[in-house]
Amino acid sequence: MGSAMLSVTQQMDAIEQNNRCLAIDDEQGVLDYYSEVFRPTTSGSEVIWQSLLEVVGDEPEQELDQTPQFSISVALSGEAGVQLAEQALADHLPLTVALIDMRMPGGLDGLETAQQLRLLDPRIMLVIVTAYSDYKLEEIQSRLLNNVLYLNKPLTSDEVLQTVRMLNQSWKEREKTKILKMQMVSHAKMAGLGTMAVRIGHEINQPLSYINGIFQLLKMELQSGGEVDLTQLAEEVDLALEQTVRIKEIITSLRVFAHPDRSKRYAVDLADAVEHVQRLFTGQLKKGGVSFDLDIPEKLPPVHFNPSQFQRILTNLISNALDALEEQRRGEKGEQAAPRIHLAASQLPEGKVEMIFEDNGPGVAEELIDRMFDPFVTTKEPGKGTGLGLSEIHGMLNEHGATIAYHPCSGHSGVCFVIHFSTDEESVIA
Repeated sequence: MGSAMLSVTQQMDAIEQNNRCLAIDDEQGVLDYYSEVFRPTTSGSEVIWQSLLEVVGDEPEQELDQTPQFSISVALSGEAGVQLAEQALADHLPLTVALIDMRMPGGLDGLETAQQLRLLDPRIMLVIVTAYSDYKLEEIQSRLLNNVLYLNKPLTSDEVLQTVRMLNQSWKEREKTKILKMQMVSHAKMAGLGTMAVRIGHEINQPLSYINGIFQLLKMELQSGGEVDLTQLAEEVDLALEQTVRIKEIITSLRVFAHPDRSKRYAVDLADAVEHVQRLFTGQLKKGGVSFDLDIPEKLPPVHFNPSQFQRILTNLISNALDALEEQRRGEKGEQAAPRIHLAASQLPEGKVEMIFEDNGPGVAEELIDRMFDPFVTTKEPGKGTGLGLSEIHGMLNEHGATIAYHPCSGHSGVCFVIHFSTDEESVIA
């Protein structure tokens, strides 16, 4: 069963219980030694104590042995080891640690085997074991992209056990962290979806209410039996049709970025992207009296990005700005500057496009500036923000080789974000 079919708790439990390792060496005696080191054993005192507990019918207050029991697979060649790793992945039972002999004549040597394993499963923790210095440590590190240990033979059983325990635990912690991050992003998406649903409902409800009103009046006129003014009727129908166009524009703005494969990148016209997202906020901008000023050149080169994620970045930025402007409007008394959002873009040298997004809201507290892209950091009132919006923006931009930075606004309060996108066509995945 794939991880997508498991709950978060089940995935975490599966990670915690994974003590699968691999040993590769061209000497059977060495493999027998590894198997003996990791063979589950129970001491005589533990057997006696367990027997007494069974007699009295009691349960131990704690586990007698907290040491994980490792399941080790062995292979006499690099090729056989790679096959075992492939099968483990096919069975959804990944190996956590691999102990690899450096010298294995007649096929893949230790370093080549390690490279194959790392390509097959980048998560696996590697230990190069040798009695010789066939490669310099720097070369091993560079060819395996780090995250590898280098141990000399002969190894004691304690050394083998402690090394595998340490690396296995490190593997578990990294995998659990990934699951938690995915869960965090999932919560952020759901929160954003809820906010978007409310906004879309509001935007669509206005033209629907207008259409409903027109047809209610028309129905009353027809039921009254009076003479129908065809000119007025045509005008009212035209008004209703205009509202259907408005609804279509809103739906198009949602669908235009909804490409089924979110891993792919395309040439995105920044002006069109902003226009589509802006339509979703028309009602909220009007209600709050917020002006949305754009300064985007006509011949600006497209940025290469996943369209759906680009939409989410713009949506999060605008949502945050509107929330901040609304809080400022409610909290301040007396004359205030007209609420404003400004988005400008320009072309930079070296295949870059710069986008500047700013508002004239209350800004960010100085003590939060260094942490504003960290998860769960928010300036909103409790219950009104998850603190994941900017963290999610930062992550999506980072995935696309783009950057975001906070800058103090020139001449006014508020926030100012400077984003640099790539215009390099080679970044587009076909």
